[in-house]
Amino acid sequence: MNVTNKRLTLEEYLNYDDGTDAQYELVAGELIAMPPESPYNSTIALYLLAEFLKLVPIRRLSHKDTKCFLQRYK
Repeated sequence: MNVTNKRLTLEEYLNYDDGTDAQYELVAGELIAMPPESPYNSTIALYLLAEFLKLVPIRRLSHKDTKCFLQRYK
């Protein structure tokens, strides 16, 4: 689904904000809405997290949507 009528530059894309949590990708200058994450992809992410936790202390990990909080927990 094309969201904009005009072709965007990379700079315009990086600064684009429609005020929602929707995510977009830039394809040949066109802003394309990305579908929500699939249940299968979420399962893979949980599996990878479980495997990482076997190797890396949890305080060294952060969630994809948060800023790194490592400095608070050194």
